[in-house]
Amino acid sequence: MNTLPAAQAVEVLIREYWKLVFHTIYGMTGDWEESQDLTQDTFHQALKSIDAARAASGSQFHPKAWLLRIALNTVRMQQRRRMLFRFIPFSHMRDGKSEETEILSAEQRPSAVQPGGYGTPDGGDPAEMIAEQDTVQRVLARLPEQLRVCLLLSIVSGLSNREIAEMLDLNEPAVRQRLTRARKQFQQVYTQESGEELHERKTDESGPQRESTNEARNSRHAITHTTLFQPHGM
Repeated sequence: MNTLPAAQAVEVLIREYWKLVFHTIYGMTGDWEESQDLTQDTFHQALKSIDAARAASGSQFHPKAWLLRIALNTVRMQQRRRMLFRFIPFSHMRDGKSEETEILSAEQRPSAVQPGGYGTPDGGDPAEMIAEQDTVQRVLARLPEQLRVCLLLSIVSGLSNREIAEMLDLNEPAVRQRLTRARKQFQQVYTQESGEELHERKTDESGPQRESTNEARNSRHAITHTTLFQPHGM
């Protein structure tokens, strides 16, 4: 990876991490088409900056964490642009196109790099799959962003607490605290949205530690074992 030319290195990253990056972005935006665009933007940014990143990090270069950091920044930039455009006067718009659209012309945007088989459902009752997807997405949308991001990086992206702390400029105790709160809130909101418990709890001698373990298991189960990342109608 460290010795490949930039274009070849990014091709490898696309094969290995496209779905992971997309899933993380979709968990933040809740919009399937926008998430596809932002995922392509992420790898486009990766192509432009991978040489500098590898030179700066050397043997300590970790492509997965680096890509996810770009993905988070890409989503946040999109959110800031959306907020900004709400206040742009109509006089700043020409021929129905914003300056942003003109700058990001079709020639500049990355081409589709979606791997074969991407987005293919794994089977099951379509009605149940869509209902579960909608429930989990609504639950995630109701979590505060700082908790939602930590939960996605932990469960979807599989990052350790240390990696999440480095990515978000936090210390590990703060990450653990946010994950505990995120799992608890996810379980509470999921119960409200779906009208059912994820798993039955059993009261035993282990007390809070057992409860915390159950919350982590339940939130992971709900997010990773549903159709959250499958598009409607595909």
